[in-house]
Amino acid sequence: MFNFYPHTKNREEFENRLIKEFPFIKKETIGKSLVNRNIEAITIGNKNKKIIMVGGVHGSEYLTINLLYKFLWQLGCSYRDGSEVAGIKMKRYLHRRGVTIIPCVNPDGTDINLLGSSSANKYSSLINYICPHSCIWQSNARGVDINHNFPANWEEIHKREIALGISAPHNTRYGGKTPSSEPETISLMNYCIKQNFSRCYAFHSQGREIYYTFGDETPKDSKTMARLLARTCNYKLSTPPSIADGGGFKDWFIHRFNKPGFTFEIGKGENPLPLSDLEEEYKILQKALCLAVII
Repeated sequence: MFNFYPHTKNREEFENRLIKEFPFIKKETIGKSLVNRNIEAITIGNKNKKIIMVGGVHGSEYLTINLLYKFLWQLGCSYRDGSEVAGIKMKRYLHRRGVTIIPCVNPDGTDINLLGSSSANKYSSLINYICPHSCIWQSNARGVDINHNFPANWEEIHKREIALGISAPHNTRYGGKTPSSEPETISLMNYCIKQNFSRCYAFHSQGREIYYTFGDETPKDSKTMARLLARTCNYKLSTPPSIADGGGFKDWFIHRFNKPGFTFEIGKGENPLPLSDLEEEYKILQKALCLAVII
């Protein structure tokens, strides 16, 4: 049910099925991608006090989308039927704190990986120029890495990109000409500013690690929370490599709101992780996902 390639058509079909099955789950379009694909937010539980979970930031990391879909479905069952998720009856916790999930922040990059460069429409020639023999595509359709485009230590990470020879549109790690230059970045930022989320969780792959710091701006409760989450799923606490330390959604969330933010690097192996890994990774993470709602 959840082991499908999450390109736009399949995501729309799944989300329609989700809303039909659980009409109390609400979906809204928070923005458009560069190629005019919808960026959707799906919410369950308390609408006034919420956390946010985000997947599909990098095009080849689409297993995060399937993971969040499965969690959403199980939350829906728990909310409707009183059933358990990882041995926890989540209904009462969802009454206290809702969850907004944005399964795919980068729909263009996801489709490029799954359907090829032609799915990028007028940007297909750029993608073919950057990757003439195909490659792992992390960026959006303009060759900007969304997770390097947020205004949080952007200038410093931009210097590191240049030092690595990345100074123009690229399949990965190019943060754009300016911070928050991309519609996907702006859509997520504006939505968070309006919604007042208490914390954020960004899902990437791979490494089975949790990041929670942003230099001196790391909120005081973050380490304790990160330890609880890591202990629940046997992930290790870590810090991102210097080229990825800044410019990301989690970094901006901490910087902008002074609230805890976390990145989960799910799975082991090379991106894109196979869909066959979903069941194992979900089994490892489901209790931590529930804890993320509760704490």
